[in-house]
Amino acid sequence: MSLIGVRELRQQTTQVLRKVQEEKAEYVITYQGRPIALLLPLDTEMVNSATLSAAKQSAGDGWEIYRRVAESLRQAQRTSLDTQQLMDEIRGER
Repeated sequence: MSLIGVRELRQQTTQVLRKVQEEKAEYVITYQGRPIALLLPLDTEMVNSATLSAAKQSAGDGWEIYRRVAESLRQAQRTSLDTQQLMDEIRGER
């Protein structure tokens, strides 16, 4: 694992990232001679899987929130209002 200073990394970002991607190079990034971070190649397949999983979870959460809001609206809905009137009231148009 190579050491690289922040200044050198800033000056050679493209070359360093190319080495990480193509050669699976690993770096310890230093600031004033002290290690502050690691730069490691990612397993693309693992990242894609994790991203897809996070997106599915987010979508699921969104639908759960929608379901709860819809249920709250149903419970609060007055029988004298139709759906359009209720939406107008929620928007503050009434």
